[in-house]
Amino acid sequence: MLTTANQYVRLIIDCIASHGVGTAYCSPGSRNAPLLIALESHREILKHVVVDERSAAFQALGCALVERTPVLLVCTSGTAVLNYAPAVAEAYYAGVPLIIVSADRPSEWIDQDDSQTIRQFGVLSHIVKASYDVRAIPEDPSGKYTAGGAWRINRTVNEAMLKALEGKPGPVHINVQLGEPLGMMEEIAPESPRIVEQIERAEALSKMAMQEIIRSLDGKKIMLVAGFMRPDNKLDRAVRRLAALPNVVVMAETLSNLHTPARHASMIDAVLCRLTEEEKEELRPEVIISIGGALVSRMLKQYLRLNRPDYHITVGHSNYFCDCFQSLTTKVEIAPAGFIAALAAGLSKSVNHGGNSDFAEKWLLARKRAAAEAEAYVASAPWSDLTALHYLLTHLKLDNLFLSNGTVVRYSQLIAHSCHAEYCNRGVSGIDGTTATAVGGAVAYSGDTTLISGDMSWLYDSGVSTLGNMPGRMKCVVIDNSGGGIFRFIKSTSSISPEILDTYFCAPSDYSVSDIAEAYGYDTFEANDLSSLEEGVKWLDAPSDLPGILVVHTPPEVSAEVLKGYFAGR
Repeated sequence: MLTTANQYVRLIIDCIASHGVGTAYCSPGSRNAPLLIALESHREILKHVVVDERSAAFQALGCALVERTPVLLVCTSGTAVLNYAPAVAEAYYAGVPLIIVSADRPSEWIDQDDSQTIRQFGVLSHIVKASYDVRAIPEDPSGKYTAGGAWRINRTVNEAMLKALEGKPGPVHINVQLGEPLGMMEEIAPESPRIVEQIERAEALSKMAMQEIIRSLDGKKIMLVAGFMRPDNKLDRAVRRLAALPNVVVMAETLSNLHTPARHASMIDAVLCRLTEEEKEELRPEVIISIGGALVSRMLKQYLRLNRPDYHITVGHSNYFCDCFQSLTTKVEIAPAGFIAALAAGLSKSVNHGGNSDFAEKWLLARKRAAAEAEAYVASAPWSDLTALHYLLTHLKLDNLFLSNGTVVRYSQLIAHSCHAEYCNRGVSGIDGTTATAVGGAVAYSGDTTLISGDMSWLYDSGVSTLGNMPGRMKCVVIDNSGGGIFRFIKSTSSISPEILDTYFCAPSDYSVSDIAEAYGYDTFEANDLSSLEEGVKWLDAPSDLPGILVVHTPPEVSAEVLKGYFAGR
């Protein structure tokens, strides 16, 4: 097998491949030549070459989200690895295992005005689970690779791979110091590296600990709060059993990928904004059980902070301490599915609901009332972001759905809809990388992928469209409301004078989304009202060899007023 002559680099890539990594996103460079050459010899790894490291990292993120396996990133030295930072931060807080391998100059050349050289080791240390500095340069003066050096390399990469996957998964960074020669190749016989396996920690509490929790929650008013998660059939079944209890209510955002029988349970803000102060107090939970990541709903966070429960149990692996509702009492570091299943089984045997047997029913009535009022409001509302997104989410054929941050993901929480899986970069909630993440997910998924994005998010990340790897089975919808429409609504900015608001916050682009999309070679369709949107949805759902981009133009000021009216219950 013809591959790199650098034995230490071969060991790095061999070990990563043997841990089951099947996809790599790599970017061209000189210093990373040995890594790319070694990677090419692994035909079982699917390679994607992406010139822009920032886009490569977001595509790897989307791929890892959908495949649920670690994805490898390989870049050259200098600022290349810095371009990974936004996607790596998202991966850290979202619990996505990215294996970042960056090439570097030998340590003695740092700060010596050598080209493409920065203080590279540890540059991602605050947004990865661990950083490793590997010197892939022979220690022997004669240039020979040593058994001790090979052991060190193998041990370090094994540690990095286990760290990425243990507990809550996340990114790790392996910085590789490389010296000349870089492009030398030789024929070698393939070898199997030593692989260290790790026995998973217990995925269930002891029987005694579980019984104690069940006793303490028996008869209490319980609210299960679910933030963003990847689909989990076992968890979905467990939540359904828990939700069937009369003293349990479920607040599941659409990004939780939980498909509870009452799907309008996801319309959290629609319910909360219509409750009276007396109802908020009456419906206050005594116990919160939280699973998943950060919430989109600011209303729910505020409600639970102001109406604090007696107990707050958070369930799931975490890499940091989080007390979002300011009421945390118990942290359970196991996967949620087993815990929820055991809790549902234990509580279902109880006949004592402490006078709270109508807790779920009261919430259900509030939800039905809110859903009816919300639907009536949307039906009578003028053309706006709300009416456009309501039609899209209820009429598009949705399989895998990716949403941008800002306007789109917030509206999606107000509209009952269903799909195979729903994703959004809510780890750090940035608008950057939305399209690239969706492209990575679409490439990894055999079915159809739909991206619904705001114009600011799409234009910010439009460069990914030049890379030519957007599959034809991917559909894009861009809500063009003249910039950052969410700033016209949120409390912190909506009262700013129109001149400053438009210039510094909403920042409408001088460029047309449609013109840019067409320049990149994509089919486009523009909608300006409900009638043209109906035609646009038919056009987007029709089979095509090219990815289609449906651009939906909505009036920004009207959209802001319509949303304010929605929450005011007008």
